[in-house]
Amino acid sequence: MQFELLRYLCCPVSKTELEFQLIEEFDKVYDSSTVREIKSGLLFSSLGFIFPVIDGVPRMLVEAVYDYSSFLQQHVPDLSNRLQQLEAAYGQLLKECVTKNKKTKKSFEWEWNFLDAEKKDKIWEKDITSLKDVFLSETGLTAELAVHQFSIDVGSGHGFMTKAIADTTQMHTIGVELSKAVEAAYSHNQNSKAWFVQADLQYLPFAANTFDLLYSSGVIHHTNNTFESLKRIETTLKQNGLLCIWLYHPQKNLYHRIALWLRKFISKLPIQLGFITITLFIFPFTFLIKKIRKKRPVNYREELIYLFDSFTPEFRDEVPKEKAIGWFNELKYKEVKVTTTDQYGYSLAARKD
Repeated sequence: MQFELLRYLCCPVSKTELEFQLIEEFDKVYDSSTVREIKSGLLFSSLGFIFPVIDGVPRMLVEAVYDYSSFLQQHVPDLSNRLQQLEAAYGQLLKECVTKNKKTKKSFEWEWNFLDAEKKDKIWEKDITSLKDVFLSETGLTAELAVHQFSIDVGSGHGFMTKAIADTTQMHTIGVELSKAVEAAYSHNQNSKAWFVQADLQYLPFAANTFDLLYSSGVIHHTNNTFESLKRIETTLKQNGLLCIWLYHPQKNLYHRIALWLRKFISKLPIQLGFITITLFIFPFTFLIKKIRKKRPVNYREELIYLFDSFTPEFRDEVPKEKAIGWFNELKYKEVKVTTTDQYGYSLAARKD
Protein backbone atom coordinates (compact mmCIF):
# COMPACT_ATOMS: atom_id res chain seq x y z
CA MET A 1 0.00 0.00 0.00
CA GLN A 2 1.45 3.34 -1.01
CA PHE A 3 1.46 6.15 1.54
CA GLU A 4 -0.36 8.38 -0.95
CA LEU A 5 -3.43 6.11 -0.79
CA LEU A 6 -3.97 7.19 2.84
CA ARG A 7 -5.31 10.58 1.71
CA TYR A 8 -8.21 8.90 -0.13
CA LEU A 9 -9.27 6.23 2.36
CA CYS A 10 -12.06 6.99 4.81
CA CYS A 11 -14.30 5.05 7.16
CA PRO A 12 -16.68 2.99 4.97
CA VAL A 13 -19.54 3.59 7.40
CA SER A 14 -19.23 7.26 8.41
CA LYS A 15 -17.05 8.47 5.49
CA THR A 16 -14.91 10.35 8.01
CA GLU A 17 -11.10 10.52 8.21
CA LEU A 18 -9.07 7.68 9.68
CA GLU A 19 -6.20 7.68 12.16
CA PHE A 20 -3.19 5.76 10.85
CA GLN A 21 -0.57 3.82 12.80
CA LEU A 22 2.43 2.45 10.91
CA ILE A 23 3.79 -0.97 11.89
CA GLU A 24 6.18 -1.83 9.03
CA GLU A 25 7.19 -0.38 5.67
CA PHE A 26 9.17 -1.83 2.76
CA ASP A 27 10.37 -1.19 -0.79
CA LYS A 28 8.10 -2.64 -3.49
CA VAL A 29 9.66 -3.07 -6.93
CA TYR A 30 7.57 -2.24 -9.99
CA ASP A 31 8.45 -2.36 -13.68
CA SER A 32 9.66 1.22 -13.82
CA SER A 33 10.26 2.20 -10.21
CA THR A 34 10.80 1.18 -6.61
CA VAL A 35 8.33 2.66 -4.14
CA ARG A 36 8.48 2.82 -0.35
CA GLU A 37 5.19 1.33 0.82
CA ILE A 38 3.25 0.33 3.92
CA LYS A 39 3.55 -3.40 4.58
CA SER A 40 1.49 -3.42 7.75
CA GLY A 41 -0.37 -0.89 9.84
CA LEU A 42 -3.66 0.05 11.46
CA LEU A 43 -6.43 2.44 10.46
CA PHE A 44 -8.79 3.58 13.20
CA SER A 45 -12.27 5.05 12.67
CA SER A 46 -13.80 7.43 15.21
CA LEU A 47 -16.77 5.04 15.27
CA GLY A 48 -14.58 2.28 16.70
CA PHE A 49 -13.93 0.24 13.56
CA ILE A 50 -10.37 -0.97 13.00
CA PHE A 51 -8.97 -1.71 9.55
CA PRO A 52 -5.58 -3.46 9.37
CA VAL A 53 -3.06 -3.14 6.57
CA ILE A 54 -1.66 -6.65 6.03
CA ASP A 55 0.93 -7.64 3.41
CA GLY A 56 0.57 -4.27 1.70
CA VAL A 57 -3.23 -4.37 1.37
CA PRO A 58 -5.61 -2.19 3.44
CA ARG A 59 -8.45 -4.43 4.70
CA MET A 60 -11.34 -1.97 4.72
CA LEU A 61 -14.17 -4.43 5.40
CA VAL A 62 -16.72 -3.51 8.03
CA GLU A 63 -16.19 -6.99 9.50
CA ALA A 64 -12.36 -6.77 9.37
CA VAL A 65 -12.26 -6.97 13.18
CA TYR A 66 -13.43 -10.58 12.83
CA ASP A 67 -11.66 -11.61 9.62
CA TYR A 68 -8.27 -10.41 10.87
CA SER A 69 -8.67 -10.87 14.62
CA SER A 70 -5.34 -12.72 14.99
CA PHE A 71 -3.39 -9.83 13.48
CA LEU A 72 -5.31 -7.27 15.53
CA GLN A 73 -4.75 -9.19 18.76
CA GLN A 74 -1.00 -8.88 18.17
CA HIS A 75 -1.04 -5.14 17.54
CA VAL A 76 -4.00 -3.66 19.44
CA PRO A 77 -3.48 -4.14 23.21
CA ASP A 78 -7.02 -3.12 24.20
CA LEU A 79 -8.72 -4.98 21.35
CA SER A 80 -11.16 -6.81 23.63
CA ASN A 81 -12.55 -3.57 25.08
CA ARG A 82 -12.66 -1.89 21.66
CA LEU A 83 -14.52 -4.84 20.16
CA GLN A 84 -17.02 -4.88 23.01
CA GLN A 85 -17.81 -1.19 22.47
CA LEU A 86 -18.00 -1.64 18.70
CA GLU A 87 -20.46 -4.53 18.98
CA ALA A 88 -22.60 -2.58 21.41
CA ALA A 89 -22.91 0.28 18.92
CA TYR A 90 -22.83 -1.55 15.57
CA GLY A 91 -23.56 -5.18 16.35
CA GLN A 92 -26.40 -5.44 13.84
CA LEU A 93 -24.35 -3.94 11.01
CA LEU A 94 -21.43 -6.25 11.76
CA LYS A 95 -23.75 -9.26 11.74
CA GLU A 96 -25.35 -8.22 8.44
CA CYS A 97 -21.98 -7.78 6.72
CA VAL A 98 -20.64 -11.10 8.00
CA THR A 99 -23.78 -12.90 6.80
CA LYS A 100 -24.03 -11.37 3.33
CA ASN A 101 -20.30 -11.53 2.54
CA LYS A 102 -19.15 -14.85 4.02
CA LYS A 103 -19.96 -17.17 1.10
CA THR A 104 -19.19 -14.60 -1.61
CA LYS A 105 -15.68 -13.99 -0.22
CA LYS A 106 -14.90 -17.70 -0.21
CA SER A 107 -16.41 -18.26 -3.66
CA PHE A 108 -14.35 -15.63 -5.46
CA GLU A 109 -11.18 -16.42 -3.53
CA TRP A 110 -11.43 -20.03 -4.74
CA GLU A 111 -12.37 -18.95 -8.26
CA TRP A 112 -9.36 -16.71 -8.87
CA ASN A 113 -6.96 -19.17 -7.28
CA PHE A 114 -7.24 -21.19 -10.49
CA LEU A 115 -5.93 -18.36 -12.67
CA ASP A 116 -2.30 -18.84 -13.74
CA ALA A 117 -1.17 -15.67 -15.49
CA GLU A 118 2.35 -17.02 -16.02
CA LYS A 119 0.85 -19.72 -18.23
CA LYS A 120 -1.10 -17.02 -20.09
CA ASP A 121 -4.56 -18.12 -18.99
CA LYS A 122 -7.37 -16.21 -20.65
CA ILE A 123 -10.02 -14.36 -18.66
CA TRP A 124 -13.49 -14.96 -20.10
CA GLU A 125 -11.73 -16.06 -23.32
CA LYS A 126 -9.78 -12.80 -23.50
CA ASP A 127 -5.98 -12.60 -23.39
CA ILE A 128 -4.63 -10.53 -20.52
CA THR A 129 -2.78 -8.40 -23.08
CA SER A 130 -6.12 -7.48 -24.73
CA LEU A 131 -7.81 -6.17 -21.57
CA LYS A 132 -7.01 -2.58 -22.51
CA ASP A 133 -9.12 -3.02 -25.67
CA VAL A 134 -11.91 -4.65 -23.63
CA PHE A 135 -11.90 -1.66 -21.25
CA LEU A 136 -12.06 0.85 -24.11
CA SER A 137 -14.88 -0.99 -25.90
CA GLU A 138 -16.97 -1.37 -22.74
CA THR A 139 -16.56 2.27 -21.68
CA GLY A 140 -16.96 3.59 -25.22
CA LEU A 141 -13.79 5.65 -24.80
CA THR A 142 -10.81 6.05 -27.08
CA ALA A 143 -7.31 5.79 -25.67
CA GLU A 144 -6.96 9.59 -26.01
CA LEU A 145 -10.18 10.31 -24.09
CA ALA A 146 -9.34 7.82 -21.35
CA VAL A 147 -6.16 9.54 -20.18
CA HIS A 148 -5.94 11.64 -17.02
CA GLN A 149 -8.85 9.89 -15.30
CA PHE A 150 -8.73 8.98 -11.60
CA SER A 151 -10.44 5.60 -11.75
CA ILE A 152 -11.90 2.87 -9.57
CA ASP A 153 -12.35 -0.75 -10.62
CA VAL A 154 -15.10 -2.13 -8.39
CA GLY A 155 -14.70 -5.89 -8.05
CA SER A 156 -11.15 -6.18 -9.33
CA GLY A 157 -10.71 -9.92 -8.69
CA HIS A 158 -7.41 -10.98 -10.32
CA GLY A 159 -6.34 -7.33 -10.70
CA PHE A 160 -5.27 -7.48 -14.34
CA MET A 161 -8.06 -5.18 -15.51
CA THR A 162 -7.13 -2.68 -12.80
CA LYS A 163 -3.60 -2.62 -14.19
CA ALA A 164 -4.95 -2.31 -17.76
CA ILE A 165 -7.04 0.70 -16.72
CA ALA A 166 -4.04 2.32 -15.03
CA ASP A 167 -1.95 1.65 -18.14
CA THR A 168 -4.64 3.24 -20.33
CA THR A 169 -5.57 6.26 -18.23
CA GLN A 170 -1.98 6.95 -17.07
CA MET A 171 -3.51 7.84 -13.72
CA HIS A 172 -3.99 6.07 -10.43
CA THR A 173 -6.62 3.34 -10.52
CA ILE A 174 -7.91 1.72 -7.34
CA GLY A 175 -8.96 -1.92 -7.58
CA VAL A 176 -11.50 -2.89 -4.93
CA GLU A 177 -12.05 -6.58 -4.18
CA LEU A 178 -14.14 -8.28 -1.49
CA SER A 179 -12.18 -11.53 -1.34
CA LYS A 180 -8.57 -12.40 -0.54
CA ALA A 181 -7.95 -12.62 -4.28
CA VAL A 182 -6.82 -9.02 -3.72
CA GLU A 183 -3.60 -10.36 -2.19
CA ALA A 184 -2.46 -12.00 -5.45
CA ALA A 185 -3.62 -8.93 -7.39
CA TYR A 186 -1.38 -6.71 -5.27
CA SER A 187 1.65 -9.02 -5.24
CA HIS A 188 1.57 -9.60 -9.04
CA ASN A 189 0.96 -5.98 -9.97
CA GLN A 190 3.80 -4.24 -11.82
CA ASN A 191 2.23 -0.80 -12.35
CA SER A 192 2.87 1.61 -9.47
CA LYS A 193 -0.28 3.53 -10.42
CA ALA A 194 -2.54 0.53 -9.78
CA TRP A 195 -3.56 0.36 -6.12
CA PHE A 196 -5.55 -2.37 -4.37
CA VAL A 197 -7.97 -2.32 -1.45
CA GLN A 198 -10.02 -5.10 0.13
CA ALA A 199 -13.50 -3.70 0.69
CA ASP A 200 -17.22 -4.34 0.39
CA LEU A 201 -18.62 -2.44 -2.61
CA GLN A 202 -21.74 -1.61 -0.59
CA TYR A 203 -19.46 0.11 1.94
CA LEU A 204 -16.70 1.66 -0.13
CA PRO A 205 -14.01 3.45 1.91
CA PHE A 206 -14.07 6.54 -0.33
CA ALA A 207 -15.83 9.87 -0.08
CA ALA A 208 -18.51 11.02 -2.50
CA ASN A 209 -17.33 12.69 -5.72
CA THR A 210 -13.86 11.12 -5.67
CA PHE A 211 -13.44 9.45 -9.07
CA ASP A 212 -13.62 10.54 -12.70
CA LEU A 213 -14.31 7.02 -13.92
CA LEU A 214 -16.04 4.08 -12.27
CA TYR A 215 -15.74 0.66 -13.91
CA SER A 216 -17.40 -2.51 -12.61
CA SER A 217 -17.56 -5.54 -14.88
CA GLY A 218 -19.59 -8.59 -13.90
CA VAL A 219 -19.70 -7.74 -10.20
CA ILE A 220 -22.75 -5.95 -8.79
CA HIS A 221 -25.08 -8.72 -9.98
CA HIS A 222 -23.25 -10.99 -7.49
CA THR A 223 -24.57 -8.98 -4.53
CA ASN A 224 -27.77 -9.31 -2.52
CA ASN A 225 -29.35 -6.35 -4.35
CA THR A 226 -28.01 -5.25 -7.73
CA PHE A 227 -29.72 -1.87 -7.89
CA GLU A 228 -28.87 -1.02 -4.29
CA SER A 229 -25.22 -1.85 -5.02
CA LEU A 230 -25.32 0.41 -8.09
CA LYS A 231 -26.73 3.26 -6.00
CA ARG A 232 -24.02 2.86 -3.38
CA ILE A 233 -21.02 2.72 -5.69
CA GLU A 234 -22.09 5.57 -7.98
CA THR A 235 -21.93 8.09 -5.12
CA THR A 236 -18.12 7.99 -5.36
CA LEU A 237 -18.26 9.33 -8.93
CA LYS A 238 -17.77 13.01 -9.70
CA GLN A 239 -20.29 15.07 -11.67
CA ASN A 240 -19.93 14.28 -15.38
CA GLY A 241 -17.87 11.23 -14.44
CA LEU A 242 -18.19 8.09 -16.53
CA LEU A 243 -19.88 5.00 -15.07
CA CYS A 244 -19.53 1.66 -16.83
CA ILE A 245 -21.01 -1.65 -15.65
CA TRP A 246 -21.29 -5.11 -17.20
CA LEU A 247 -24.31 -7.24 -16.26
CA TYR A 248 -25.72 -10.66 -17.05
CA HIS A 249 -28.85 -10.59 -19.18
CA PRO A 250 -31.55 -13.32 -19.17
CA GLN A 251 -31.13 -16.20 -21.61
CA LYS A 252 -33.88 -18.49 -22.87
CA ASN A 253 -31.95 -21.48 -24.22
CA LEU A 254 -32.33 -24.97 -22.70
CA TYR A 255 -28.69 -25.23 -21.60
CA HIS A 256 -29.00 -22.02 -19.58
CA ARG A 257 -32.25 -23.14 -17.93
CA ILE A 258 -30.59 -26.40 -16.87
CA ALA A 259 -27.59 -24.48 -15.52
CA LEU A 260 -29.84 -22.19 -13.46
CA TRP A 261 -31.69 -25.21 -12.07
CA LEU A 262 -28.38 -26.83 -11.01
CA ARG A 263 -27.23 -23.51 -9.52
CA LYS A 264 -30.13 -23.56 -7.05
CA PHE A 265 -28.54 -26.59 -5.39
CA ILE A 266 -24.81 -26.06 -5.91
CA SER A 267 -24.80 -22.44 -4.71
CA LYS A 268 -26.16 -23.60 -1.34
CA LEU A 269 -23.36 -26.13 -0.80
CA PRO A 270 -20.19 -25.37 1.17
CA ILE A 271 -17.49 -24.15 -1.23
CA GLN A 272 -15.36 -27.31 -0.98
CA LEU A 273 -18.34 -29.58 -1.64
CA GLY A 274 -19.46 -27.33 -4.48
CA PHE A 275 -16.00 -27.63 -6.03
CA ILE A 276 -16.12 -31.43 -5.84
CA THR A 277 -19.61 -31.50 -7.36
CA ILE A 278 -18.61 -29.22 -10.23
CA THR A 279 -15.38 -31.11 -10.90
CA LEU A 280 -16.94 -34.58 -10.93
CA PHE A 281 -20.36 -34.01 -12.49
CA ILE A 282 -20.27 -30.84 -14.62
CA PHE A 283 -16.70 -30.10 -15.68
CA PRO A 284 -16.15 -33.32 -17.72
CA PHE A 285 -19.17 -32.57 -19.92
CA THR A 286 -18.63 -28.84 -20.48
CA PHE A 287 -14.89 -29.33 -21.02
CA LEU A 288 -15.50 -32.01 -23.66
CA ILE A 289 -18.24 -30.04 -25.41
CA LYS A 290 -16.06 -26.92 -25.71
CA LYS A 291 -13.10 -28.95 -26.89
CA ILE A 292 -15.21 -30.49 -29.68
CA ARG A 293 -16.89 -27.22 -30.70
CA LYS A 294 -13.73 -25.14 -30.74
CA LYS A 295 -11.54 -27.90 -32.20
CA ARG A 296 -8.58 -26.74 -30.14
CA PRO A 297 -7.08 -27.43 -26.71
CA VAL A 298 -9.23 -26.06 -23.90
CA ASN A 299 -7.53 -24.79 -20.75
CA TYR A 300 -8.99 -26.68 -17.78
CA ARG A 301 -8.23 -23.83 -15.35
CA GLU A 302 -10.15 -21.33 -17.49
CA GLU A 303 -13.11 -23.72 -17.63
CA LEU A 304 -13.09 -24.23 -13.86
CA ILE A 305 -13.07 -20.45 -13.34
CA TYR A 306 -16.06 -20.13 -15.66
CA LEU A 307 -17.97 -22.93 -13.88
CA PHE A 308 -17.11 -21.61 -10.43
CA ASP A 309 -18.36 -18.16 -11.42
CA SER A 310 -21.59 -19.67 -12.74
CA PHE A 311 -22.48 -22.06 -9.93
CA THR A 312 -20.92 -21.11 -6.58
CA PRO A 313 -21.70 -17.41 -5.87
CA GLU A 314 -24.56 -17.08 -3.41
CA PHE A 315 -26.04 -14.21 -5.42
CA ARG A 316 -26.42 -14.07 -9.20
CA ASP A 317 -28.86 -11.64 -10.83
CA GLU A 318 -29.82 -11.38 -14.51
CA VAL A 319 -30.97 -7.92 -15.52
CA PRO A 320 -32.75 -7.08 -18.81
CA LYS A 321 -31.17 -4.13 -20.64
CA GLU A 322 -34.35 -2.06 -20.42
CA LYS A 323 -34.44 -2.45 -16.64
CA ALA A 324 -30.79 -1.40 -16.21
CA ILE A 325 -31.28 1.60 -18.51
CA GLY A 326 -34.25 2.55 -16.33
CA TRP A 327 -31.98 2.46 -13.28
CA PHE A 328 -29.52 4.84 -14.95
CA ASN A 329 -32.35 7.20 -15.86
CA GLU A 330 -33.71 7.08 -12.31
CA LEU A 331 -30.27 8.04 -11.01
CA LYS A 332 -30.21 11.00 -13.42
CA TYR A 333 -27.45 9.75 -15.70
CA LYS A 334 -27.11 11.08 -19.22
CA GLU A 335 -25.76 9.71 -22.51
CA VAL A 336 -26.81 6.20 -21.46
CA LYS A 337 -25.78 3.63 -24.05
CA VAL A 338 -25.20 -0.10 -24.45
CA THR A 339 -21.56 -0.40 -25.54
CA THR A 340 -21.09 -4.18 -25.85
CA THR A 341 -23.34 -7.24 -25.99
CA ASP A 342 -22.54 -10.96 -26.10
CA GLN A 343 -24.17 -14.28 -25.29
CA TYR A 344 -23.93 -13.75 -21.53
CA GLY A 345 -24.40 -10.05 -20.92
CA TYR A 346 -23.83 -6.44 -21.90
CA SER A 347 -22.06 -3.24 -20.92
CA LEU A 348 -23.76 0.04 -20.11
CA ALA A 349 -21.91 3.37 -19.99
CA ALA A 350 -23.27 6.77 -18.95
CA ARG A 351 -22.28 10.17 -17.58
CA LYS A 352 -23.30 11.43 -14.15
CA ASP A 353 -25.52 14.50 -14.49
